[in-house]
Amino acid sequence: MLIKEYRIPLPLTVEEYRIAQLYMIAKKSREESKGAGSGVEILVNEPYENGPGGDGQYTHKIYHVGSHLPGWLKSLLPKSALSVEEEAWNAYPYTKTRYTCPFVEKFLLEIETYYFGDNGHQENVFNLTGSDLRNRIVDLIDVVKDQLYGADYIKEEDPSVYISQKTKRGPLQETWLQDYWNECKGNAMPLPNGKSIMCAYKLCRVEFRYWGMQTKLEKFIHDVALRKTMLRAHRQAWAWQDEWFGLSMDDIRQIEKQTQEALKMTMSGGNDSSGEEGNEATESSSTLAATLGSIEKTEIESSPIPPRRQPEPEESSDTSPEESPKCVQRSSEERKKIWSSSKNNLPSPTTSQRFDLAAASWRMESIVRDSDSQSDDDEEEDEFFDCQEDSVSLAKWSSLDLLTEEDLDASPPVVVESQDDSIFSHRFLKSTMSERGRSVDTLYSSSPTSSAVQQPNPSCAVSTLVLILHAGSVLDANVDLTAKKSDITTFRGALEAVMRSHYSSLIGHITVKLVSCPSICTDSLGILSSLSPYSFDVSPSVSVTPHVTNDSVPIGAIPLLASGAPEHVEAVSRTIQTANGVYADFIRSAEGKGFNGSVCFIGDSVGSILAFDALCRSSERTEVETGFDLILESDNKHLSAPIPRRRSSSTSEHGNLVKLDFEVSELFMFGSPLSLVLAFRKISSSEDRQSAINRPAVNQVYNLFHPTDPMAARLEPLISARFSLLPPVNIPRYQKYPLGSGQPYHLLETVQSNPQIFSEGQSANIHNRRLSEVSIQSTVSGVIDSLPLQMINSLAQRWWGNKRLDYALYCPEGLANFPTNALPHLFHASYWESSDVIAFILRQLGRFEIDQPSAQEEKDLTFNPGQPREKWIRKRTSVKLKNVTANHRANDVLVKEGTSQVLTARFMYGPLDMITLAGEKVDIHIMKDSSAGEWSLLATEVTDKTGRISYTIPDNKALGYGLYPVKMVVRGDHTSVDFSLVVVPPRTECVVFSIDGSFTASMSVTGRDPKVRAGAVDVVRFWQELGYLIVYITGRPDMQQTRVLAWLAQHNFPHGLVSFADGLSTDPLGYKTAYLKNLIQDHGIVIHVAYGSSKDISVYTAVGLKPSQIFIVGKVSKKHHSQAVILTDGYAAHLSNLMSHGGSRPAQGNARMVLVPRAAFSQTASMRRRR
Repeated sequence: MLIKEYRIPLPLTVEEYRIAQLYMIAKKSREESKGAGSGVEILVNEPYENGPGGDGQYTHKIYHVGSHLPGWLKSLLPKSALSVEEEAWNAYPYTKTRYTCPFVEKFLLEIETYYFGDNGHQENVFNLTGSDLRNRIVDLIDVVKDQLYGADYIKEEDPSVYISQKTKRGPLQETWLQDYWNECKGNAMPLPNGKSIMCAYKLCRVEFRYWGMQTKLEKFIHDVALRKTMLRAHRQAWAWQDEWFGLSMDDIRQIEKQTQEALKMTMSGGNDSSGEEGNEATESSSTLAATLGSIEKTEIESSPIPPRRQPEPEESSDTSPEESPKCVQRSSEERKKIWSSSKNNLPSPTTSQRFDLAAASWRMESIVRDSDSQSDDDEEEDEFFDCQEDSVSLAKWSSLDLLTEEDLDASPPVVVESQDDSIFSHRFLKSTMSERGRSVDTLYSSSPTSSAVQQPNPSCAVSTLVLILHAGSVLDANVDLTAKKSDITTFRGALEAVMRSHYSSLIGHITVKLVSCPSICTDSLGILSSLSPYSFDVSPSVSVTPHVTNDSVPIGAIPLLASGAPEHVEAVSRTIQTANGVYADFIRSAEGKGFNGSVCFIGDSVGSILAFDALCRSSERTEVETGFDLILESDNKHLSAPIPRRRSSSTSEHGNLVKLDFEVSELFMFGSPLSLVLAFRKISSSEDRQSAINRPAVNQVYNLFHPTDPMAARLEPLISARFSLLPPVNIPRYQKYPLGSGQPYHLLETVQSNPQIFSEGQSANIHNRRLSEVSIQSTVSGVIDSLPLQMINSLAQRWWGNKRLDYALYCPEGLANFPTNALPHLFHASYWESSDVIAFILRQLGRFEIDQPSAQEEKDLTFNPGQPREKWIRKRTSVKLKNVTANHRANDVLVKEGTSQVLTARFMYGPLDMITLAGEKVDIHIMKDSSAGEWSLLATEVTDKTGRISYTIPDNKALGYGLYPVKMVVRGDHTSVDFSLVVVPPRTECVVFSIDGSFTASMSVTGRDPKVRAGAVDVVRFWQELGYLIVYITGRPDMQQTRVLAWLAQHNFPHGLVSFADGLSTDPLGYKTAYLKNLIQDHGIVIHVAYGSSKDISVYTAVGLKPSQIFIVGKVSKKHHSQAVILTDGYAAHLSNLMSHGGSRPAQGNARMVLVPRAAFSQTASMRRRR
């Protein structure tokens, strides 16, 4: 959800604004209604009581918005669904408006407005709290400074020009806002000179939760449907004051009544013929809700994006109220009748209008059905959202065509002269390009705008420069620069969100820049559209705006024609020049000063083709290794046809062609048809088809695609036909596996795990079924040794990196029901906001298994004990400790303020505590101020014969409320143990989690790391963000502490206090009970809720928890069902319940004084273990 607060000052009083607003709404409703299918219908306009804001006026309207929507959206929806319903509550000076679309269930737009007599300086008039307040974007709209352009600009409505004949007000200067406020502040308005000032505070919440379209739609609504419209409407409210000045509220109500009657007559123009057809249109449109629902997002996936200033919707609704009053409850039947009476007839090139509508509606329904059914699937029901951001405030962007059909009207009809009567003529191609209503920007300037300059640093913090080569999808004739920048903003914001959640070590080390590429598909689209059997049916007429249809274009042929054109070489050169310019600008900027990191390319559908050809020019290999062995039998040879090397003539020309000025380490391709292009080049080449494919000058290529994308194709079978028998690698869902699933990506691992395919003695075509893991393992022992080294080396030399190339992404199955030519736009938009894609990219760029230490953790890792190593007190100690590793540990200490603060630790060596550090010195350090990162030496103690130290902080050094890191360092070898001391106020509320019972999906942490239960991290973080202290307990022996803490850190569990049993215990449940009772009785801790397995029920019951406070996951016997709340649907459903109204409450008391907001476990223990 995107939340913005618009502040719109006007030089009027609050009461004048009320009259102006209502008059303007009535007038604009009349002006913009042009008959059935276009304009506004007023269904209800009546008073209400005890509704939003108290008593007021309720209105219910229908807006027909089809003429204002971009073509990519209308290709997905039948025209009968292109309507928006408005409910408004006007309890002036408070109004509320809600916009919904009955056939698009997951769409919501709400606008709340307060009107005050000020200049917009109040910071929180809506009393927002928590995430809403943090994520809110404030946008001040100045009716003078914020100008409209093009057809939207009307000189008579320009406040800097307009002078009122009645009031003599105007014109307004650019400094009017400050000038008026200086005069009016603290005075009654209007002033004697007629001056006054007021501000409309508008809080707008936009949500469109559908897969692949959320960013694009929310951006369109804010840019076109909100800011732009509100700016124009408020300029009109000022410029029309001669019409409304002097009117009373009674006059306004009369005007509204007359407008309602007039609109009823206007919009009923098609009633005579709307009977049966109207009902069918309604039925098909309602079915549409189902198809669209199949791609709905069941949770809000936060992909934060640094918000930008955005235009607004074309609604006079900002001025009208919005919520649902009790007096307007209509049955669904009545609503259907209302909608069917105002249907929008859809002109069609054929007579199958009803069938087309029904088909489109069924598509949307199928998507809803698919989405709903996922919740019943065992593998999908655990979908969860680790480290879920608060409701997304970030302005999401995407490659959005913001041009309306009114903009298209400026396109002249195609006039084909006799001498140019060819679809290949320059005049014809130019005209088809103009028909698409796109403006060709100066996209290819070699110096795109660079990012904001930061303070120059002697050493560059950026380690990876990501250059996104953006050329649009294959159905984009031309993509303007604004749309490309929007996509990059979306991607950059989503990237930052994922890094903040799970890859914090990469923050500040990756920067993203746009490389705007030429649109190479323009001519191909024009030609193929003209060859369509239905091209004659969309030719210009007086009633239809000229356009080119893609409905029957063979989209697979578009990239083949585009890349085969003579102009393609020039397009590659322009791309290289732009990339070199962007790189040079970055190096010269303060952000890139001293940059010595790696450069990564990301190419979209078309941009990846240009990126590949650009990298091939930079390849130092003039000859490709020969001896490419055809891997399959002769009847399968066509599968392995490698892509042709450049012809010798063109290869020699490369010496004169522009090349990249830098090396590229990785190339990520989004839904690329590159393999189709390479296969076509190989087939059409006169060279040997068995010659190797030209390898791009890059360390690794990643081909990311959605299985249902009509443009996507695999690369691996082009290099080795045997890979056609292997499925692509499935990229794990970020919501389930934010740090990856651990599946192998490396080429050698794939070869070794599939010896039956890659051994020369085996015929690959007999294994045309996917083998199970058991069957593979049974053959490995006998086959792995037979893998010839020569074959592996040959494959590695041809391969584009050392990892797999093809990676499949998740997408709703319902998308398969959409028309093929409607999908490229949708898939292209989905990559920029996909957390799955971004997390995968970060894992490849980061090349780490766990997060690297942050700045503070680095300070911790490089801790200077302040004392040199000393000789051991006992001579035998040095002999005993040879060739053994330290396994020191200490439980976190939680004490109530005023009680004794005792620090206890044990110092052992060896995997099974074989050696005890007895009689040796240990320095005790504490960090009293975490922000400063400074350690203070408390004392030096000597271990007892069991290796333990117990130190009580003296009263004069006792610490107050807070969380304090503690480090005990062995003087003899400088090994150490880290833990925390937490001093809490009385009645601190906490939430308890049993590590083994509530987190792990398998049993052992000592061997293979267990999987984390789906949604566990999210639930813990949810309670942490509500202000509860998190306590982790386990009955495991403390010798496993280092490994368990590393596991918690690896999965980014929120910071909490951890307690292990002291040594091997015969009664782990008894230990847990005693520990919790100690917290409650001695330290005043209040346990709010507790999580665990069925074994933990007795523990939680023994410390006084009620069944409603105990949450159990996993298998539970029936006799325990009455003793706890059983989470049979997993954490995902439980988290939804907690987040619902009344499902949980924030922590009470002062526990927040000791909490570390949104902190996760330090990973120093894990780092030490891996050294």
